Amino acid sequence: MQTHTHGKTLLLFVFLLAISACEPIGPMPGGGLSGNVATYPSSWSALNASEVVQLEVNGPYSVNIWGVGVDRGYYVAAGKGSESKWTRKIAQNSAVRLRIAETIYELTAIKVDDDDELKTVLEAYRTKYELEASEDFPDAILYRLEAR
Repeated sequence: MQTHTHGKTLLLFVFLLAISACEPIGPMPGGGLSGNVATYPSSWSALNASEVVQLEVNGPYSVNIWGVGVDRGYYVAAGKGSESKWTRKIAQNSAVRLRIAETIYELTAIKVDDDDELKTVLEAYRTKYELEASEDFPDAILYRLEAR
């Protein structure tokens, strides 16, 4: 009986090790992202077709996330604010890697506090993701991703 339990434990350990080294899967975080590194684009609006993008923060930790390109900026938001592990990692190190399709952009995350910018980006999120105007995100943190 103990060998059977040991085998299950070993299998679980190998599975967890394997997924921790992988890219994010659904809501589960992953490790480092792979792809072709590109330079900062002249317009992020053209890259809005991807509904879900991947964001790598502070070493090999990545998440699937919604994002929106507005003019010359790309934005990601944490609906749970500072409760999100990835936002705590950005607070330690603002260097991030964003993957859209198979392209990686090496960027810096800047917290957005300007009310006009927040309103513009919120409207872009509502349009892209068909969110109701009544939906409110009081704890959300918004980041603008800029060239390093």
